[in-house]
Amino acid sequence: MLESTQDVAAAQRRLEGRSPQALAAFIVSLAHDAGPVGEQVRTFIVGDDLAATVESLRERIAALGVADGAAPRDRTGEAVGQRLGYILEAIETWVLPVDSRRAFELLVLLTERDGEAMECCGDHHDSVAYAIERAAGLIEQAIRGLPREEVLGVLEGMAATDEYGTRQRLAAVVKALVAARSPAVGEQPDLE
Repeated sequence: MLESTQDVAAAQRRLEGRSPQALAAFIVSLAHDAGPVGEQVRTFIVGDDLAATVESLRERIAALGVADGAAPRDRTGEAVGQRLGYILEAIETWVLPVDSRRAFELLVLLTERDGEAMECCGDHHDSVAYAIERAAGLIEQAIRGLPREEVLGVLEGMAATDEYGTRQRLAAVVKALVAARSPAVGEQPDLE
């Protein structure tokens, strides 16, 4: 277990001494894992291809819930939060820096699955709620370059349908967007 920053630094130094071929072989071996780690590794492998990365993330988001009343894909409730965290990490690392619109779309899809994630997570509601809160923070970053009215309509609808109490930060983002749109008392409206 890497418990301290020194442990992490020492591990990184050791790995930097390995050949690229050895590291690539090890990473590919992890891609066979059926759980959240394998999913993250498979997305990492295609991370240099935006379209493939977005498709990988869409598939992972679609697989979050229970399909047709079947048992959840996750072996444990704890894996739901881990899966969400890895998806968010991939969006933040591979998509958001190069395409804020696609990042926004993925974050919306993920946030809309909060109910299914809550239903599948067992007693690990906190990890799902934290992930949805983190998604709202990433949404706030993604929308900076997007047309306000376009994103506001989507976000207002999502904030209004918070059945699990996970979208409070998203509601705050919406409130800030509305406040930025509305002129203060005595000011002229922004006509852009």
